Parts: sequence; structure tokens; C-alpha cells
Amino acid sequence: MANLKKFNEKIVQGEETKKSILKIAKKIFGKKGYNDTSVEDILSELQMTKGALYHHFSNKREIFFEVCKIINEAERRDWEKMTWKEFKQSLNHLWDLAEDPDFVQIWIKDCFSVLSSDEIFSLDEDYIIKPFQKFLERMVKEKQISNLPSFEEAHLLVGMVNQGLWLLSTTDKKERVKTKQNLNRIISSYVKSREVKL
Repeated sequence: MANLKKFNEKIVQGEETKKSILKIAKKIFGKKGYNDTSVEDILSELQMTKGALYHHFSNKREIFFEVCKIINEAERRDWEKMTWKEFKQSLNHLWDLAEDPDFVQIWIKDCFSVLSSDEIFSLDEDYIIKPFQKFLERMVKEKQISNLPSFEEAHLLVGMVNQGLWLLSTTDKKERVKTKQNLNRIISSYVKSREVKL
């Protein structure tokens, strides 16, 4: 029984160490970018040996992928309970991520040059597209929106949002308010066009 307790404590400690590594790595990747971040940068911030870090991750790229996974997990929504009205209200905050420098550096600038298209697709698919697809199908059943192929629509909308975030993050600060308003108009117009006319 004592051995089992020690074993469980070791697992918990290992998970906590992994979380600490990823938290620090996210901060450094966000500040310096993937190419300018070294494993040594992460180690010095953590005051950890290489051996301890490599016990959890095999290389910098693997750490980066796990950081991208955390970012996607953080943006997960409770699609199972969300109403159509709540979804429309959430559109007002859709572009806020473009103001988060860590998100912009990691997901907008670095992600597409570091990860493969399959890896990016799997992150989008698991955390955003599949749950959003189920939400669209539920909205059709609840007669909120007309019936369109949900798989393709979910992909199209997520792609549109990613592109909008990229555009906004690369827009001059003086033009951002206008660009955000234009993106809001476009997405709101599309969403309104999907509603069932009573």
C-alpha cells in the first residue's frame, strides 16, 4: 500500500513538472519565437537539468507541439450547452486573440512553419472543428439554422476565423479598430444568413 502511494505521488509530481515546463516554454516561445528559443533558455528559467527535461520531452519541437495543444485546449468552448443566442453574442470576442502577443507569436507566426499540416489539422480537429460541427448539427435539429454539410462548414468557418486573426494581428495598430469592425460585420452577416427565417 505504501509503495502504491509513493507511485501515485511520483505520477502527480511528474505531471506537475510537465505543466511547469510547458508554462515556462509558452512564455518564452511567446516572447522570443520558436527559432530564437533554445532548450537552454527553458532550462535556465526552470533551473532544471537537461536530463530532467528530456525525461518528459524528447526535443524542443515536441515541447512546442504540446504548447500549441494547451493553446487550443484553452480556446475550447462548451459547445454542448451553448445556445444559438450565446453563440452570436460570443462573436463580439472572436478577434480578441489577435491582441494576445503569445497567441500571435506561437499560433499565427510560428505554428505553420514548425508543425506539419497534419499536426495542425489534428489540433484544430480535436479541439475546435469536431465540437463545432456537433454544435451546428444540434442547431439544425433545433431549427435555428438551415441544413448545410456540417463537416465542411465547420472547417470553412474555422479557416475563416484563423485567417481573420492573422489579418488582424498583421494590421497596423491605427487600422485595427476598423479592421475588427469589418471582420465583425462579415462574420455576423454570414451567421445571420444561416438562420432559419420564421
